[in-house]
Amino acid sequence: MLQVFIFTVLFFIVSMIFSMFGLGGGLIYVPMLVLGDYPVKVASIISLFAITLASSSAFITFFRSGKFDWKLAAIIDPPTDIMAFVGGYYANILDEHILNLILVIVILVAGLLIIKQPKGRSIKLKWEKFTWKRTFKNEIYQVNIPIVCFMTGLIGFFVGMVGATGGVFKIPIMVLLCNVPMDIAVGTSSGMVFLTAIFGLTGHLMTANKINWLVMMLISVACLVGGMLGAKISLKVDRKKLRLSYGFLMFMLAILTILKRLFLPI
Repeated sequence: MLQVFIFTVLFFIVSMIFSMFGLGGGLIYVPMLVLGDYPVKVASIISLFAITLASSSAFITFFRSGKFDWKLAAIIDPPTDIMAFVGGYYANILDEHILNLILVIVILVAGLLIIKQPKGRSIKLKWEKFTWKRTFKNEIYQVNIPIVCFMTGLIGFFVGMVGATGGVFKIPIMVLLCNVPMDIAVGTSSGMVFLTAIFGLTGHLMTANKINWLVMMLISVACLVGGMLGAKISLKVDRKKLRLSYGFLMFMLAILTILKRLFLPI
């Protein structure tokens, strides 16, 4: 019970921090649970359950504040949800060490680009005729549908395998490729993370042999409250500070993934 209490406190803290940035926290939950002697498969299920709860309360908060662009989410999120289900179902198809190396590289690059991005500019893409120009809350941004959907689908497949949701990558895609303001990207990501977590969790549950329902239930309240508090804090931070804080978090996640690769061979 002491271990369960510790996990409850840790899940509350992580859910609050990650909900500030519209993220799930799977890159933290899974290695933390494995260190607590939970099997990888069980850790992934608990992780996705925690993400579902935390992101649901964060999403409600962002939605009420007008930071969730449902049309943008409807375009770029379905590929992630579908492929997260596939990734969860085929969770053992790829070697996790290789996947972790890929995650580190992508996280570092995305974090650097988020920090260095000039204000009001995004990466230019070809295929202009497939670009959707979106106006939301007096903001104008562009979505290159084929490229963005391909990237979010690919992300969904990989993160579904490791019990994460992909928000850590979808926010850079929205900000850098679509020129979406950081606060709207965070709010929209919270809703997409919620949906992706549900699909990934369903895929895992279909092939799960053992589920620790006690731990999952006890962390539910902690994640719900943490997600709500994190979203409320995020709404009080301006876009520039939010972008810089997100970039810093990305580098911390990269370091965590490296440490996991060196000291947690799973």
